[in-house]
Amino acid sequence: MLQKNMVMSMQHLAFPRWVPDLTACRKSNYKLILPRDQPPRVAIFVAFHIRHDMNWAANRRFESASMKFKQILTLRHLRLILTLGRELSISRSAEVLHTSQSAISRGLTEIEALLGAELFKRTTRRFEPTALGQNLIWHAEQVMSQLDRAEADFNAMSRGDGSIINIGVMGGVSPRLLVEASRQARLKAPDLRFRLLSNFAEGLIPDLVRGRCDLILTHFDIRHFGNEDLAVDVLYQEKVAVMAALDHPLSRRKRLKWIDLAEEQWALIPIETSTRRTVEQNLLLSAGKHNPVIIETMELHYVIEFVRSCGMLTALPSHLANWFEQELGAVKCLPLSDNVAPWAVCVARLKSRQLTLLESLFIESIKAAAAAELPDPLAVRPARRMIPSEPSR
Repeated sequence: MLQKNMVMSMQHLAFPRWVPDLTACRKSNYKLILPRDQPPRVAIFVAFHIRHDMNWAANRRFESASMKFKQILTLRHLRLILTLGRELSISRSAEVLHTSQSAISRGLTEIEALLGAELFKRTTRRFEPTALGQNLIWHAEQVMSQLDRAEADFNAMSRGDGSIINIGVMGGVSPRLLVEASRQARLKAPDLRFRLLSNFAEGLIPDLVRGRCDLILTHFDIRHFGNEDLAVDVLYQEKVAVMAALDHPLSRRKRLKWIDLAEEQWALIPIETSTRRTVEQNLLLSAGKHNPVIIETMELHYVIEFVRSCGMLTALPSHLANWFEQELGAVKCLPLSDNVAPWAVCVARLKSRQLTLLESLFIESIKAAAAAELPDPLAVRPARRMIPSEPSR
């Protein structure tokens, strides 16, 4: 009723001789005292305009904050926030960005001043993001990964490489599986090409998120994985196989346990791999000591030659070990009787990024190859779609 009366009064109201200074009203937080000689209708007029002005001021403040976020926050700021979120250390972030710690601190202070919010809690012992900081780190990750992806797509199309799929691969993936999947996919798309990018299993997920890979072939502990943006198809189950030269004394044994291997010399792949960690853990549990690793390398042809020529042992994922045994005929998988828990080898992609037709074709091809080509009983099981929960460590 009051609003209706105010509208009706405004229709019959002549512009008053006394008009309030709205600038002064804003400075005084809209506290205004009307002169006593003004009639009530002037009060209505003044109240209407002050209310309108307050709404206008609030909208301007909102627009100003929005413009501040979009126009002042730069890619340099996002890169800094993302690096701080990953490293949780000013000194390590300075090393990653090749700058000084004082420059990192000044940059973070500048961003917090621009946004008017604290993004990281800094104490003498801890450096961790606030809730606002965690949210901004997540968005910075998305923005930078999209830029990386846009750069990769732009470069590929500029070179005429639009039919290339970038696949991140851990070193233990079955060679037979990759070859058969590629063969099946190229039967349907003859122009399809592949770029295989090797990395440790723990590094492949960041490669995928940052747009360096379209798909990754790696292993996951499905029960403990926590990235909701990953779509994972389990291809087969993998386990550890220990290998020796054909003339090694242990190659004549029909049954072995981990404790029988404790005194041997080893040529192994790095500790970042699940195979290496499995070997060291089982030897420590069986013999109570660490095994003497004489050679450590990622290059498998060096590993195999040390096994053949120097009487060392090595350990590889079972499908890769079987491939070396059957194709080269110079090494042998030892009959290790102790049961070692298998792990899942998967093909994974980002759900937030739409698959191309060629990527979908490759996923279907590798799932079909895994079901048909891998003879191990652990591996012959249909690939199933799962929402992951956490990678094995």
